[in-house]
Amino acid sequence: MGTLEGWILDAYVQGPEAVVWIKTVDGEVLRLRDRHAPFFHVLPAEGMEEDLAYRISECREVRSVSGEDLCVSIDGPVRRMLRVETWGCGVRKIAPSLRRLPGVEGVYNASLGCVQRYLFTGLGVEPTSRVEVVYEGGSIREVRRVPDEGELAPPPFSLLAFSARFSRQAGRWRVDSLRCCRCGCVAPGGGEAMASWFFDHLSSEDPDLVLVDGFDRRFLPALLEACSASGLPLRLGRCGDPYKRLQGSAAGRVFLGDVFYGFSADRWGIAGLVERSRFAFATMGQATRWLSNRAIDSRTSFEMLRRGHAIPEWDCRDGARPVGELASRDRGGVTFTPIAGALHENVAALDFDSQYPSIILRDGISYESPYGGGGRDAILPSVIEPWLRRRLELKRLRRALGAGTDGRRCCEERIGALKMILVTIYGISGCCRNRFGNPVVFEEINRRSREAMATAKGVAESMGFRLVYADVDSLFVAKPGASAGEYSALADAIRCETGLPVSVDRHFRFLAFLPLRGDRHSAALKRYFGITYGGEVVARGIEMRRGDVPAFVRRFQESLIREVFSCADRSEVFSSGLQRGARLLNRALEELRGGNVNPEDLAVRRRVAMGISSYRSRVAHLSAALQVLASGGGVEAGDEVSFIYTDADHPNPACRVRIPELFRGSYDAKHYEGMLIRAFRTVLEGIGAGSLPGVCGAQAPLSRWM
Repeated sequence: MGTLEGWILDAYVQGPEAVVWIKTVDGEVLRLRDRHAPFFHVLPAEGMEEDLAYRISECREVRSVSGEDLCVSIDGPVRRMLRVETWGCGVRKIAPSLRRLPGVEGVYNASLGCVQRYLFTGLGVEPTSRVEVVYEGGSIREVRRVPDEGELAPPPFSLLAFSARFSRQAGRWRVDSLRCCRCGCVAPGGGEAMASWFFDHLSSEDPDLVLVDGFDRRFLPALLEACSASGLPLRLGRCGDPYKRLQGSAAGRVFLGDVFYGFSADRWGIAGLVERSRFAFATMGQATRWLSNRAIDSRTSFEMLRRGHAIPEWDCRDGARPVGELASRDRGGVTFTPIAGALHENVAALDFDSQYPSIILRDGISYESPYGGGGRDAILPSVIEPWLRRRLELKRLRRALGAGTDGRRCCEERIGALKMILVTIYGISGCCRNRFGNPVVFEEINRRSREAMATAKGVAESMGFRLVYADVDSLFVAKPGASAGEYSALADAIRCETGLPVSVDRHFRFLAFLPLRGDRHSAALKRYFGITYGGEVVARGIEMRRGDVPAFVRRFQESLIREVFSCADRSEVFSSGLQRGARLLNRALEELRGGNVNPEDLAVRRRVAMGISSYRSRVAHLSAALQVLASGGGVEAGDEVSFIYTDADHPNPACRVRIPELFRGSYDAKHYEGMLIRAFRTVLEGIGAGSLPGVCGAQAPLSRWM
């Protein structure tokens, strides 16, 4: 018998036992076995318990049947149920046949995955956790969690990333090129040579985590095809255990999926992945394949099982409700429209920290107590509380960490992962895709959020502050000559009045809001830009924040805002600030016209929203997608394509753009001039400035785009 300390790298169920992989503090990766009996529950009708127990026990896949008292709904009574244990992990194959037996009222816990069931009721510790393991003969005897919440750096899991390019031939994916991002090595050719190189590279580098973009949809099918055609064995893992495709588990290696909350793996990072995996009580492979609602369902299911509840099956149906009730209650958060086309000075953005989760905790709102009063022991508050507390602690810690340090980066990755989870918990609280969902919960949280915002507005105005803008959980307030300390005092006053955490998020030197595109007299929501006293440019909804705008234009607009707002007061903004901005635009235009811009910085990225054959007009990104296909590549609905405008006004749509791989010659400088001037015009409209003479040498060229 021995003891080791390390981190849980992965876990999966293999027949009648579970396999757990541990990365030890010495850097070894060990495979340990654990006992596991897959199970689910059957709810018998009154008086049918004995008869059903006998009939179910006759099934050869069933190991044992026993009685157990469990709650059958989130707020329902305790009922006598039959616990059915199986020999293997084929619960989802057996359960459907039992539903049809006479006397069966329902089947519970059958929708949980095999590894979920083991993690919840067997291992009892979230993957990625630091643990101390007592083992004997390769089998686990005891697992004790070692507290590591104070660690900002993630566990020492090694990551190996590959970049790949694909083509589609005869309906099948093919890997055209494969490059290791660590060493820069490139696989020789495709097919068998590529597959052999990939397996050998995994063996020599021996990573714990592997990332290949499009692994599940494209790379793995192409790899399996190459192995099948050449007779190569599929050598993904560290031993001969079969690959678990749904969770990316490959015998001691984890192949990450493509769900990273909209960020690349580099930005999201392993630290954020650890937070997501621990919250979801799921392996890292599952955490990067599950959307947020699935991760939340997993954590909620664990909490329910821990409390003695049986987990019902999915039932994605909303109940009927009176129209009048929906009209009065089904309303979102509150928004106060800003004044557009005007320059605001000395503005502070006050943010309710995790407002919706905080309301849930403050008022005890839960699925079983939708109008509040459930206390912190209710299901929803108990799921949220430890993670909200952790996020707020990390935010406080971040203020003490230096910008650009590894600690700051890891802290921000963890905060970002937790933020997206906590926001989604509110969002799906009344969704029919949430098996525990209750629409009244969602509506009540929104109602109390509106009350909190109205209270905050009243407090601010009573202290002499003017409300500039408000959006759901943040307020932008201004007061001539107000100091940072006065804004902090306002946040404290709102916190005392509402009972919700509030802090000063940003302190703007200048801030401007955009009008609606079709109505210059009305303000657009979520479209603004400004600069803080610390020199940070902040923007929402304008060109510099849009992915379908070229990098050259995005960088120009950010530099423009910085130039225009690098002033002591508003009068200087409208004089020397705008003149510096005009000179910046002229330099950018000259660079474009001279052909001196790197074509890569002019590439536009757009998403192909539907199948190629579904488009009725030849838009630019469709032409780009067709070029990708003609070059042997593959494009599916949901993919992004990148292209450069070469002649935007050409009568033949196929000649208007070129994908970067086919780009030769020159770009359409005139079209990109229009993009630059529109980005410039956005800033002018925001601050309320009219046309600016001196741009492009004359007023006329600018007015064409205004």
